[in-house]
Formats: sequence, C-alpha cells, structure tokens
Amino acid sequence: MSKAPGSVYLVGSSRGGTMAEVVRRVGGSVRPRSSNLRVALSLAALPTVNGEAQTRALARSLFPGAVVERFAVEGEADAPRPAEARATVEQADVLFFGGGDPVLAARRLVEAGADEWVREARASGATCIGLSAGSIALAAFWADWPADDPDAEPTLVRCIGAAPRVVVDCHAEADDWEELRLVQRRMGSDAAELTFAGIGHGSALVVGAHDELSWIGPGVTLSPVARSD
Repeated sequence: MSKAPGSVYLVGSSRGGTMAEVVRRVGGSVRPRSSNLRVALSLAALPTVNGEAQTRALARSLFPGAVVERFAVEGEADAPRPAEARATVEQADVLFFGGGDPVLAARRLVEAGADEWVREARASGATCIGLSAGSIALAAFWADWPADDPDAEPTLVRCIGAAPRVVVDCHAEADDWEELRLVQRRMGSDAAELTFAGIGHGSALVVGAHDELSWIGPGVTLSPVARSD
C-alpha cells in the first residue's frame, strides 16, 4: 500500500519555539523506515559551510537520536556524486532545508535536478521542513533583485516546488511583506493559481498531504489576484 504524500512545514524563523513545535509534531507523526529516524539536511542556501559541524549541530539540537546526513549538489563544497546525494534523499524520512539565501538554494538544487528528487521523496511519504530561506526555496517561486539596481523589476526564480501551490516570504513583518507583494505582482495572472503567504517570527505554514494549508501561530495571506482571461 503506497504512502500518502508527506507534509511540508515552512517555518519563518527559529524564534518563539516554533521549530520545537514542528519537530514535536514530526516526531509524533513520522514512522521511520528503519530503527532510527533518518534526516537529509540541505545547506544549499549558504555560500560557505562547515558541513560536518553544522550537520552534527542540527542532529544534537533538533533530532537527537536520528541519523542526520547532509546532501549536497554541484556548486556546494564537498558535494558527492549525484547518485550518492540522491540516495541520501530517497532514504530519508525527513528532509530539512536550512536558512541563508533562498535564490542560491533554489538555483543550486533546481540546476542539479535535486528539486525532482525532493518532490518524489515527498510524494513517497517523506516530510519536508524548511527554515526561513529553506521555506522559501521549498515553495513554488521566488524572485531575484539585481544588486546594482534594487528598483529594477525582479527576475522570477523557480523553486523546488515541494509545496507547489504557495509562494512564501519569511519574517518580513516590518515592511508589510513588500517583497512578497512584488513577487505576486510580477507573476501577473499566473498569481491567481497560487497562495501568497507571509510567515512571521514565531509562525509556520503547514502544507498537508493534499496541499491543504494550516498555521502554527499567526500568518498572513495576501488577497488573491483576479484572473485575467
């Protein structure tokens, strides 16, 4: 009997105990395939990493007792052969995507084809967790603003799509989700097919097995864009 798709937890930040609540829920709902929970960690959102140290730190702080393995793709330091990275994803019960630069993460993973591995793993029952930039990268789209001209129109960036019907921004309450609103406008009529959600400090958006949405803590959903036929 095939498993239902896994849930996707999009966490705004590590503040406020939200991550601890997410880990508690995951621990109570995920049935490991082996004696120990297996977690595949992506640090693709970070320009430089100490992969071994950061993997150990995640294992100690969030998943004590679990087998935590980093999977890295081309463009990241110490990336293994693609077949090895894919096997780490396929064997995992939980996929965890850390914070940093969401555009860097999305481009690295999509260009390597790892977005497909992640979507297939979720479809087979794996749970996905994103933190900040990792949450943005797990959703459908984001945008890249030219560094030398912040007033220029952003370029849309296709993300992993493990949460295929949402576009999110994280901990941007201070500017009333300005970038999220810009991405919504930039997508034009295509935005009508998507939910645009602002995930603040102390909040998480949960995407269920059938892509139904619920919140841990308060959340913001932008008004939908009218379809133009």
